Amino acid sequence: MAKKFYECPHCHKEAVSSYQKIFSVSFSPAYCPQCRKQSYVPIIHGLTMLTAWMIMTWIFIGLAIMAGMSFFLLGTFPALIVCIDRYLLNAPLVARDPPIKN
Repeated sequence: MAKKFYECPHCHKEAVSSYQKIFSVSFSPAYCPQCRKQSYVPIIHGLTMLTAWMIMTWIFIGLAIMAGMSFFLLGTFPALIVCIDRYLLNAPLVARDPPIKN
């Protein structure tokens, strides 16, 4: 499977890896190896992903209780992967400008 890269908002080259994008936040941004500038995924996309995953997890918990089969709880892992793909990897990267020095 080929590694997927995402477009840097500074140089517009596909250089930011999936791993960097998933774990990038404003206080720990992803670095583009091409232009060495920083970018991150806005927190609202991370919160949306967590909310969707929690709802799906509770659905699987309800199914497991109703059916009396804890096997349904294994569905939470693919649900996490789907939520990460849908809400974090499809989210735009935002350019982070360096702090202004006085």
